[in-house]
Formats: sequence, C-alpha cells, structure tokens
Amino acid sequence: MSLQPPAVEPPEWLRTLPVAPEYHPTLAEFADPIAYILRIEPEASRYGICKIVPPLPRPPEDDTFRRLQAAFAAAASSNGDPSPTFPTRLQQVGLSARNRRAASRRVWESGERYTLEAFRAKAAEFEPPRHAAPPRNPTHLQLEALFWAACASRPFSVEYGNDMPGSGFASPDELPDAANATDVGETEWNMRVAPRARGSLLRAMARDVAGVTTPMLYVAMLYSWFAWHVEDHELHSLNFLHFGKAKTWYGVPRDAMLAFEETVRVHGYADDLNAIRLFILAG
Repeated sequence: MSLQPPAVEPPEWLRTLPVAPEYHPTLAEFADPIAYILRIEPEASRYGICKIVPPLPRPPEDDTFRRLQAAFAAAASSNGDPSPTFPTRLQQVGLSARNRRAASRRVWESGERYTLEAFRAKAAEFEPPRHAAPPRNPTHLQLEALFWAACASRPFSVEYGNDMPGSGFASPDELPDAANATDVGETEWNMRVAPRARGSLLRAMARDVAGVTTPMLYVAMLYSWFAWHVEDHELHSLNFLHFGKAKTWYGVPRDAMLAFEETVRVHGYADDLNAIRLFILAG
C-alpha cells in the first residue's frame, strides 16, 4: 500500500495574508495600458502588486508555442546550436540538514538544456520528496504551505529557466488594427509593445534593454522560485502567464520596503551580514 502525503493545513499567517486587488477592465479601459495603470495605481500601490484580468482571451496556444520555440532557437543559435532549446538552473529548496542554514548550493547552478516539450514532460513527472508531496487536487494555499514548509526542511532540487530573451507574443508588425483585436497579444498589452506604448517614458529610449524595453521568458516547474527583488530602476513590471498552472506572487508596498528588509536581515539571516553577502553573490 502506497503512503499518502501528510495532511496540509496552511498556517495562520498565510491564510490571513492580505490579497492584492484584482481588476477586470472593460475593452474600452483596456485599450490604453498606461492610462489604465495610472488609474489603478493609487490603490494597487498600497499592496505593491496587483492582478489585471484581460477582457480578451490568451493568444492561441499553438501560436504561442511556435513563437516560444522560435525564441529559444534564436537564443541557442547564438551559441552555435540551432535547436529550439533553452538552459535551466538548479534551485535548492530547503535548508542544510546539518546546520539548518540557508542552501549551501549556489542559487543558480547550471542545469540542462531542454526543448519546451521535454521540459514540460519532466515537470509533469517530477515527484517531490514526501514532506513536500501535495495532496490530490491541492488548493493554492495548500501548495504555498507545502513550499514554505519545504524551505525549512530537508533540501531537494528543482529546475527553472530564467531571463531568456524572447516572447510568446506576436511581433509588432504582425498585429492587426487594435479595434480588431481578438486576443491579448493583438493589443498594446502585448509584452513586445507595452514598454513603448502611448504615454510610456520608455518610448524615449533609443536602444532596447532586455527585460526593460523587450520581454524575457521564464519556464518553471513546481516549487521553483524567484528571489525577492526590486524591479530594474524601480520601474513597474508587467508579467503574463502564457500557459501552465497558476503561480503565486508576493508583493511589498514601497512604504514597507525598509521594514521588510530589516525583517529579512534579522529573522532570515540572524543579523549575519556575511550570509546576506554570500546570498547576493550566489544570486
């Protein structure tokens, strides 16, 4: 008889954490990204993060998949490999069992190269250790509870593809007239278009900067994570989930930034500045 995963009860701090606002703009409101962001900013900034649900569907998955493959092939060809593959990084989840300190392995240790199909298959087959195994049909809170519990338990590794140039959205010259848009990718919220949309100060930049004026791709599996960070040049950040399971984001409003950093320094690193320095170097 196979062992069942232990019951999962989300801790009180997770159950009572304030939930960021969720917005559902109309088609008319959605037509101008910068104007809409400025409209919701007074409320959303109190949370440091928000969710915007587009009034249009995602682009067709087949088209997105094709564009992602083209982006991976273009990046790989710069290294002499014409195949549509991308590299991953190994991430350690958990603490050292010996000294209960943060992960000893470098945060971004090199993993392997995958096609999107191969990585999707590996992620689907991934079996976390029993102390992190989710129950059948877990809720988002249960998965988050397991993740944070795993961060304080025996370490294991997952893989994550990060900071890869490209996009699953159509290029600007492929877009129809905005009035005829049938999906999000055909609007100015397209990540290849949004940075230089009407009203954006980034329109004044003569050159592209990856991750600022042009999008980057991330491919993740269960329990992969990205470190707390301030966005480049303290700019706003837009993120779009092309497909896959939902992910969880945490945000800290600007007026709580110093208190948050102090909490991490004291309680996360026991006021050990050397440990913080090593973490930054590893990241």
